[in-house]
Amino acid sequence: MSLRFATEPRIPRRLLGRQDPQDLLSRRMPWIMGSMAFWALLILLRLLWLQGVEHKRYRAKAEQQHTTVVPVPPIRGELRDRRGEPLAISIKVESLFADPRVFYPDYKATRGEERQWGNPNRKAAAEVAAKLAPILEQTKGQVLDKLLRKKTFVYLERHLAPMKVGTIRAMELDGIEFQPESRRFYPRGSLAAQIIGFTNIDGLGQLGIEQTYDKQLAGVKGELIAPRDAHGKLLILQENYSQMPVNGASLQLSLDASIQHIVEDALEEGMRLTRPRTAYAVVVDPQTGEILAMAGTPTFDPNHILPKKFRNRGESELSAGEREELRRELERQKAARKVHPVEDVYEPGSTMKIFTAAIALEERKVRLGERIDCLAGRWQYSAKVPPITDTHGHGVLTFEEILWQSSNIGAAKMGIRLDPSVHYQYLRKFGFGDPTGLNFPGESQGRMIAPDRWSVPTQYTFSYGYGLSTTPLQILMAGCALANGGKLMQPILVQRIYNDKGLLLKEFKPTVRNQVLSEETAGLMKEALKGVMTQGTGKKGRLDNGVESFGKTGTSRKLIDGKYDPKRHFASFMGFFPADKPQYGVLVMLDDPAGDTTGGDVAAPLFKRIGDGILRFRLATPDPDREKDLTLSLRDWSVSETDEATVHVERGRVPDLQGLSLKAAIHRVVLVGGTPRVESSPGITATRVLGQSPEPGAPLEPGTVVKIKAGMP
Repeated sequence: MSLRFATEPRIPRRLLGRQDPQDLLSRRMPWIMGSMAFWALLILLRLLWLQGVEHKRYRAKAEQQHTTVVPVPPIRGELRDRRGEPLAISIKVESLFADPRVFYPDYKATRGEERQWGNPNRKAAAEVAAKLAPILEQTKGQVLDKLLRKKTFVYLERHLAPMKVGTIRAMELDGIEFQPESRRFYPRGSLAAQIIGFTNIDGLGQLGIEQTYDKQLAGVKGELIAPRDAHGKLLILQENYSQMPVNGASLQLSLDASIQHIVEDALEEGMRLTRPRTAYAVVVDPQTGEILAMAGTPTFDPNHILPKKFRNRGESELSAGEREELRRELERQKAARKVHPVEDVYEPGSTMKIFTAAIALEERKVRLGERIDCLAGRWQYSAKVPPITDTHGHGVLTFEEILWQSSNIGAAKMGIRLDPSVHYQYLRKFGFGDPTGLNFPGESQGRMIAPDRWSVPTQYTFSYGYGLSTTPLQILMAGCALANGGKLMQPILVQRIYNDKGLLLKEFKPTVRNQVLSEETAGLMKEALKGVMTQGTGKKGRLDNGVESFGKTGTSRKLIDGKYDPKRHFASFMGFFPADKPQYGVLVMLDDPAGDTTGGDVAAPLFKRIGDGILRFRLATPDPDREKDLTLSLRDWSVSETDEATVHVERGRVPDLQGLSLKAAIHRVVLVGGTPRVESSPGITATRVLGQSPEPGAPLEPGTVVKIKAGMP
């Protein structure tokens, strides 16, 4: 008999004090899941915060670390004369800058503009400074100071020479970068510097045309997104423009560089011979109002505004002696930058007599040939005022002779025949008391007293040029009205404006401000004033080769401390030629020439020198008005060989012309006082000098013909 035992499932025995695992899991699971969900929610919210609210800030920070926005300056527009000769151009250069953050190992950029710089790595910075200092011609300390400045961008030197750029670039120095820029260059040095002006190191116009037309010349800057490599160096990719730069417009001026040189050469001669405080002159086309030349002394070279020792140095870096030297230099430059023909005001003296005579003639208060008693040179017209006197005691003079001999008494007697209000209105129509419309910085308007404020002697003194003030340009523009049929023209300095592709944007055409006189009166005045050159005070201004001209001398005493000083005066001459249809109006002014000299003694000879030089130049040079309009891109034209920075000629000697372009050769002959005569084979376009006669270095008398044999190179 066998026994069987039934097996039953064993129920696990719960340990004392311990929960069942399933119960434990079921109890903890909600907490675990809740915690996971909570952290997931926090992460999600953080992502939403970073991708939404903080997205722009972190994106900008990342772009700041990996890319840099580099400003791209536009190319400043060019200035050229009426014949296309370059007067101001922009050349590409590079400037050296440092990123001082490279020399601060603990540098950190926090929120906002706050930065933590920490301590610099002076050793690394000193090594870089030691390498750069001799190349930059600075001391090691000066360079090191710039490398350790707590800034993200510091210029080490602006506008480096190409040789320096190549040397520094080959060193591959950490934290040292180059920025492309453009530098203003004036190919003809000081020529017309006061009119053209100059720009500062940042390319902003500071004087003259550069200042007046700064907005048009400057253009609009662009921006370039430049990525950085693993070492932090910029990778300049030209296609990464975020904003394309717009280059500045180019200006074609009314100035003629060759005539400008003739004028400046004459003024230098005047300074040497008569030692005035200053000398200045203006040449205008009376028919259009275009200013062909305007110059004054002293002048300056816009390529070298400051001596090299003061460049790239702040005032704090200079010694006491250097600061004083810099102060004197700045004062000298300030005087040299003054544009006397538009800024200076003076009492014109005898040149005003031609306007008194013209007004009286127009109003039929006097007639040609009329005889007027000049009272032997002294007229006491009122017991309450000093008498009017003449330099020479003349008796009875005709209308014309009063102008020829420059009689104060004769002019006053003509002037007082006019109604004061009529007299005043004519003077205003001639432009006195108002700006000329030139739109030039610093222009003065002169001073004219209204008739209701005139005293007893006012109209008398107005008649021969005292009691009112004018600028040299004002009185020349008024004189042009006698030369062009009675029209007061607005002066022009800019003829045309082109964009950087050479397309014409704007043209400034001749503008008549007033019809002051009838053509008949203007013609009669021209004939009367011819005698000033042949029989009167302007004999020393007669032009060579029988070319007729007309004009008027002027000698005006200076008012010093309320009294006219007999030893201090302005000497001037205003003349026009050729007389039949004047193409040139010239005013020459000398401020305080040595000795008791008159305008006929010292200013008229300078008029002759300028006039003869212009005529010689015109005989050998085509009229630019007959040439095709300049519609090519001015930026693509090469620098002329007449660059005065490299041309050195000796007056009285035949220059060496071999191999020069025809234009350059003609210009050099004119500069030394000769008359160029071009000889070439028929049917051949002559562009180069193949021979000359006389030989280089031979003595050269003024006006001597220099034969130029020209042909193809």
